[in-house]
Amino acid sequence: MSESTPIQLTVLSEIRNGNDDKETIEVKTTGEYVQKGKTLYIRYEEEHELGFVKTTVKIAGNEVVVMRSGAVAMKQRFSEGMVTLTDYSTPFGKLQLETKTKSLTIDTNELEGKLVILYDLQIDEKEKHVHKLVLTYKEEQK
Repeated sequence: MSESTPIQLTVLSEIRNGNDDKETIEVKTTGEYVQKGKTLYIRYEEEHELGFVKTTVKIAGNEVVVMRSGAVAMKQRFSEGMVTLTDYSTPFGKLQLETKTKSLTIDTNELEGKLVILYDLQIDEKEKHVHKLVLTYKEEQK
């Protein structure tokens, strides 16, 4: 089994709607970094308006999977140029998310790194938003 290392991370999410209005959400938290072979896992918890959410970000090759469980549940895949579908479950019901990954930049070395994902997100065939997700992490200093 692989060892986990405590990390500090910042998750920055920018969302633009069709009117080019921008919403920015930034979360600074602690989590853990686990390396299993060539696959990297970043795990953290955050408080959501619906309750606590556990998030695992799996980075393997040129693909990223964001898995959430708790107050909301989803498994969202990002692979440059691909369109993926996922169900987003909340206590109020399920929504279908269509994700088109425009660009994916993974820059990791040892216990410090940055992940940038630019993607279009369409919810239940309704509005489409442009999202930018930036996750930066580094080993927690004791």
